Amino acid sequence: MNPLLKLGELGQNIWLDDLRRGIITSGELKDLIERDGIRGITSNPSIFDKAITGSHDYDNAVKALALQGKSKEEIYDDLTIEDIRDASDLLRPFYDQSQRATGFVSLEVNPHLARDVEGTLVEARRLWNELDRHNVFIKVPATKEGLTCIRRLISEGINVNVTLLFGLPRYREVAEAYILGLEDGLEKGVPVEGIASVASFFLSRIDVLVDSLLQKTIEQDEAGATAARGLLGSVAVASAKQAYAIYREIFGGKRFLALREAGARPQRVLWASTSTKNPDYSDVKYVEALIGPETVNTVPQETLDAYRDHGDPAPRLERGLSDARQVLDRLDELGIDLDQVTRQLEDEGIEKFNKPYDDLMSNLEEKRAEALREAPNAQSLELGNLEDGVHETLMQLETSAFGKRLWEKDPTLWSDDSETGDAIRGALGWLHVAGKMAKNVKELKAFAKDVKDAGFQHVVHMGMGGSSLAPLAFKRIFPQGTDGLPLSVLDTTDPATVREMEDQAPLEKTLFIVASKSGTTAEPLAFGDFFYSKVEEIKGDKAGENFVVITDPSSPLANRAQERSFRRIFLNYPDIGGRYSALSYFGLVPAALYGLDVEGLLLRALRMAHACRSGARAEDNPGLVLGAVLGHLARQGRDKITLLLPDALSPLGMWIEQLLAESTGKEGKGMLPVAGELAARPSIYGSDRVFVHMRLKREPDEILERTVSRIRESDQPVVTIDLEDREDLGQEFFRWETAVAVAGAILTINPFDQPNVRESKENTNELLRVVSETGRLPEEQPSLTEPPLALYGGSGESSVGTSLFHFFSQARRGDYVAFLAYLTEERATENALRCLCRDLQEHLHVATTVGYGPRYLHSTGQYHKGGPDTGLFVLLTAEHGSDRAISGRAYGFSAFNRAQAQGDFQALRKRGRRILRIDLGNDVGLGLARLNQAIGQAFAGGRPS
Repeated sequence: MNPLLKLGELGQNIWLDDLRRGIITSGELKDLIERDGIRGITSNPSIFDKAITGSHDYDNAVKALALQGKSKEEIYDDLTIEDIRDASDLLRPFYDQSQRATGFVSLEVNPHLARDVEGTLVEARRLWNELDRHNVFIKVPATKEGLTCIRRLISEGINVNVTLLFGLPRYREVAEAYILGLEDGLEKGVPVEGIASVASFFLSRIDVLVDSLLQKTIEQDEAGATAARGLLGSVAVASAKQAYAIYREIFGGKRFLALREAGARPQRVLWASTSTKNPDYSDVKYVEALIGPETVNTVPQETLDAYRDHGDPAPRLERGLSDARQVLDRLDELGIDLDQVTRQLEDEGIEKFNKPYDDLMSNLEEKRAEALREAPNAQSLELGNLEDGVHETLMQLETSAFGKRLWEKDPTLWSDDSETGDAIRGALGWLHVAGKMAKNVKELKAFAKDVKDAGFQHVVHMGMGGSSLAPLAFKRIFPQGTDGLPLSVLDTTDPATVREMEDQAPLEKTLFIVASKSGTTAEPLAFGDFFYSKVEEIKGDKAGENFVVITDPSSPLANRAQERSFRRIFLNYPDIGGRYSALSYFGLVPAALYGLDVEGLLLRALRMAHACRSGARAEDNPGLVLGAVLGHLARQGRDKITLLLPDALSPLGMWIEQLLAESTGKEGKGMLPVAGELAARPSIYGSDRVFVHMRLKREPDEILERTVSRIRESDQPVVTIDLEDREDLGQEFFRWETAVAVAGAILTINPFDQPNVRESKENTNELLRVVSETGRLPEEQPSLTEPPLALYGGSGESSVGTSLFHFFSQARRGDYVAFLAYLTEERATENALRCLCRDLQEHLHVATTVGYGPRYLHSTGQYHKGGPDTGLFVLLTAEHGSDRAISGRAYGFSAFNRAQAQGDFQALRKRGRRILRIDLGNDVGLGLARLNQAIGQAFAGGRPS
């Protein structure tokens, strides 16, 4: 039998005198608890100094905290409190099972407060409240000043581990302080049954000091040499045995009986400093001799290993008490004053904690300074004669203290209306979410591991707009992580895509994430119901094990998830809008499951947040600079933000597209993001363009660089953003969110609402109501049919080519053409659409975009309806193949998708937008080829005037 486990049977708790993040995250601590019966953990400044400075376990955490503006003291607090909480959570089951007798973790107050009563009290209360765990001890030194603190803290119901205890007289005072604290607490109505305390005797240090004094006697006093030799290595154990006798006397006496009847527990003695310092002594010396009931022995890892290997557990603590008394008497006879020894040890003990604490603070300050010196890669501007205007805008931002007011969440940057201001203030949580999520990294990693350990083989993330575009970017930009699962993102009601997802995913082994901020978004709810019914057919009432929800607190979706016993509900921060949620649970839950380094992504985001901090000058603030460029140039008519991205980063364009368009496209204003447009001759581009070029330093794209060079030479304004590698995606999320907030203020609009998104939703819902009542979707007759094409909204022209010519003849300088494709998103379809865009760009010299429905409804759809009337919209539909029924609804995905297309068609037409709908028939490839041919015919006579 493991000797360590035998100690538990003999009434002694074994605690580990060591706490490092690595033993928690690696599972080593859990193994020690299960294998060796560890029932508590102690920490001190020396332990944390070795853990933090002697490993890389804390490097990222220190950087993250530094970038949030934390001081070295605050960083130390955050690191230690997190470790103590995690360790106490591991031990909490034993605390509960033992009726609060064991399962504790200890944290020391600042050692410099050892002689400061008020400072210790304030610090102890603060730590107790921040730890927010009942199974923790606050360590208070057994100094004279500490006695007052012990009594006060115990009376307030705060658990105390009395540390740096060496002498027997002081132990009596410590026990008295504990009892007085309990009595004070009873008088104040504090429930004493929940209060715990231990008195920690430091042992090996006694022998080290006393042995040195005995050695002097041996060397200098021949008469006392023999007696001195007999006392070597025996004083600490003798003191401990005497202390235990005092413990029995005090806590077995009449005075404590009344407290015991009120539910109070004795203050157990704890043997500390139990590693053997003298190699001539047994390496389990301070464990073997002190085994007894109602005691604790806290041992370092090497002593733990030694005792597991060759310990001989037996109840020895109460044996040889008379011998122990004789040891102390003989020590006195030799002229060695044990009280003087213990006073010296107390002073030295305080210093031995002060020094590592100070060393750690110094080290943390160095790490903090190093983190703050790390700046994001360069952002360069080549604006030509537009530069002066941008500089003037930046100076206005500086004068108005925009950066400071942004971080103060001042809504008057965007609106003076109080109701609008309240909504804006409640939408700025993205400023701090990276710091909040940095604290949740461990939770995300643990969840991802749990999912994989449970046997899941695939993850399907189901959302729309802000709840899906960041996961989609992660999926398409990063390879699957080593420990991750394959990830699919479903954000379309296209029945063919839904069918493919159903066929590819092993349903019983797939984890489905339903993501919706409001909990009412129609598409993810439909996806969730569809796949829940499929999994329910396989797993019955256990289907909920395969589902996870990400939503705001108290949303209908959260309630639905509880009813169906979903595996997990992640409640996101409600003060973050969907399109600003990339660095929240919406983006990082799927990222963690996919095996990405979410901690690294957050670190990059925090680095950018620090660069954009409140105190940064406007011209040094990357987010403010980009926002000033975009906002000022948009006011000059350069409102087409053309993204020039390397292939590796091209999916980021969809996320930027939503952020820009949905945030700024309102009140007839806005910025149109142009993502994925094929490069054209510089002469094609008009004076409505601003180019944003991103490049990966570690993955150079020579073709893109040549394209950008030609654009620069044509005197178009270019912003170049350098990224070190793909993980810099984290910093780009924050840069662009800040930039959009700034640009919105310059354009005098509220970038945190989306007033026109609802229009298409309401039209869609009305059409689906008709389907539910009649069994069919109402469909208007085409204005022209030329198989396989059918046109809706034309003017009765004789051919498709003529109709297209007349439609595109409406194009004006500064317009754009948008293809709104309710089609299956496939490579061939994407290539064909981009070719159509290239041809129209060549003929019309306007910007072109492609958006897949219904995704764009939650993205550029706001700009289409709320922005300037500069769009020519070509809405593309096709006949669907086999449908997929949606559980609980009278329609399937085919009708849903078709209704969304028609609903947006109606919304755009009602607003007087220039729109043409073209149905491609039952063969999308053939239909697109015919459409391309018709566009060629339309422009055969030249560019429309």
